Amino acid sequence: MSEPGIVTLLTDFGLDDPYVGIMKGVMLSIERRLTLVDVCHGVPPQNVAVGALWLSHAFGWFPPESVHLAVVDPGVGSERRALGVRASGHAFVAPDNGLLSRLALASPAFEARQIDARRLGLELPSRTFHGRDLFAKVAALWASKQLRFEELGPVVDDPVMLSAERPSDDGANAEGRVIAVDRFGNLITDLPGKLLERAGAVLELEGRRLRRVGTYAEAREGECVALVSSFGLVEVAARNQSAAVLLGAGPGARVAQRSEPA
Repeated sequence: MSEPGIVTLLTDFGLDDPYVGIMKGVMLSIERRLTLVDVCHGVPPQNVAVGALWLSHAFGWFPPESVHLAVVDPGVGSERRALGVRASGHAFVAPDNGLLSRLALASPAFEARQIDARRLGLELPSRTFHGRDLFAKVAALWASKQLRFEELGPVVDDPVMLSAERPSDDGANAEGRVIAVDRFGNLITDLPGKLLERAGAVLELEGRRLRRVGTYAEAREGECVALVSSFGLVEVAARNQSAAVLLGAGPGARVAQRSEPA
């Protein structure tokens, strides 16, 4: 008997409703030996960009061949495709709406197939809960080795990619934006943390200059500072407070790294 697999779950469902639990019930009904791990269910509703961010930085901490089930699906029930993907030694099941675009950009070997529910004999009783009726079933079958990648459906060469603006960098100065706010009120940007290591580097958020520190504890009480997050990105934080509240900033806020002469 094969070793049970791992399925991680990332959604925008929250935990106030039964949706996440129902998906787990579906998967355990297929293979009760599966290990199910909650990565995040607090993605802002319908926010595919934040879901893509959390997924891209979380999957690599799991063992190879884990199956990552991601459902942030504002287009549920529409003509949008459902995907099964192999990349970086892991498997992914998600809607084709850009949720996997960061993964696609970072993975040299990215293989995608469209999930063909009819071909797999999967019934879809609802057009509004594909997390239960389609994605959870495919993830469980794949993780328990009852389904092979090649059996999912036709090859997809044109997965949907987010059209988000990318940071600019001329080698001395860079500009980007805030892409997410975590539950502590920390502002996570799309700028690589290594930019803070440049000689004379200073960070500005919406024109406000921020002091660079190495840890949250180095900030003064109520001071907003810049540091490198655990994801290796530039982050703006405040000690024991919400930087988002103190600065009145959120996703989309402009952030810049400037190099000044010593």
